[in-house]
Amino acid sequence: MKKIIDELKQIEYLIIKCMKCGTCQAHCPLYQKDFFEGSVARGKITLLESIYEGKIEDVDNILKYLDYCILCGRCETNCPSGVKTTEIFLKGKSTLRKVSDLPVYQKLLLKVLLGKPELMSSLAPLFHVGFKLGTKKVKDDIYKPILEGFGNRYVKGIKKIFFTKEYGGVNKANNEKMKVIFYPGCAINMIYFDWGEKIVKVLNKLGVTVIVPETNYCCGIPAATMGKQDMMKELLIKNYDYFKSIDDVNYVITACPTCNHSLADMGINLGLNLPNVELVDILIFLSKVLKVKVENIISDKVTIHIPCHYKKEHVNDMLSFTSKLSSNFTPLENQNCCGFGGTFNLKHYDKSMVFSKDKGEEVKKKDIKIMFTPCPGCAMNLTDGVMHVGAECSVMHPIEKVYEVIEKYVS
Repeated sequence: MKKIIDELKQIEYLIIKCMKCGTCQAHCPLYQKDFFEGSVARGKITLLESIYEGKIEDVDNILKYLDYCILCGRCETNCPSGVKTTEIFLKGKSTLRKVSDLPVYQKLLLKVLLGKPELMSSLAPLFHVGFKLGTKKVKDDIYKPILEGFGNRYVKGIKKIFFTKEYGGVNKANNEKMKVIFYPGCAINMIYFDWGEKIVKVLNKLGVTVIVPETNYCCGIPAATMGKQDMMKELLIKNYDYFKSIDDVNYVITACPTCNHSLADMGINLGLNLPNVELVDILIFLSKVLKVKVENIISDKVTIHIPCHYKKEHVNDMLSFTSKLSSNFTPLENQNCCGFGGTFNLKHYDKSMVFSKDKGEEVKKKDIKIMFTPCPGCAMNLTDGVMHVGAECSVMHPIEKVYEVIEKYVS
């Protein structure tokens, strides 16, 4: 236990910033639903303090409370003392996992799903067939699992061919003005294939050559949330090495705010040297770098959900760009977290679904036909919520509508 206490004391300088003022209560999505102090950042920090003060040795119980977190970062964003809660929780979890490790099957899943991307890609047709056999189709590319163990959820389909298998390599623009790397991330690679395809085609049309990794290495956030920061570090290094290997590229385009956050920010927390490139979301790249203007192309009533991990300094730019796509844009009053939280959705589906259903109820009440979100994780959970409440609303990335215009009018 002494070794664990010594490791936790290494983040004591982060922990002691917490004054236990309770501001995090007002911003924690989970606390707003269950009024449970264990949901709140200060409660989790108090538990970690208790360990290095020698008061608590029940590691499994503490891990349970650390796991009960969507990692939305709202407590950190709104903390008056600037407490880096996400860094504290992930490092705390990583330390405690040395005492109480993951079950063998979970470690094996991590090693295969995240550590063997080439194998995953080659097995994609089998995953696709298995998915089809274990689900029933209820709507265009929306399915419901047959087996009870997967919960009463609506899910998007796993693709027969992964995105990097088809678009990995150089996708050259005919009238090349610049070239970029597009990092798809796991969700686009395996599920939202069409998002990636449309991003490549839009950029090509606009004179941007797009280089896609032939092997998609995860950003590592699932490993970190399960207490395996060493694995996250290995994956980040592989991605950074790839970015550094491509010459004459100033931008790495992303279409997942969590991937962007992991690649751009969490590597710094792990002491890594970031590559000399700017990681930028596709919508910000279109609006701020390429100066693309696409307005009033949709007459349907639309809205947008803002992902928790979308860079705060770019939220207004993203909102401005997206809201102009429709002449009938209606702001979403409920801009709370969607509740996905990656592995949180798998471990606490009943809690996760509450948030997505709340948003589904709002779009149903307002008769909104399209809910945009520039995040695949949010899109998955919001699709589930919309389907559960019976709303006639499609959840999509804004690039899907931008693509329709660029494809039609740009030669």
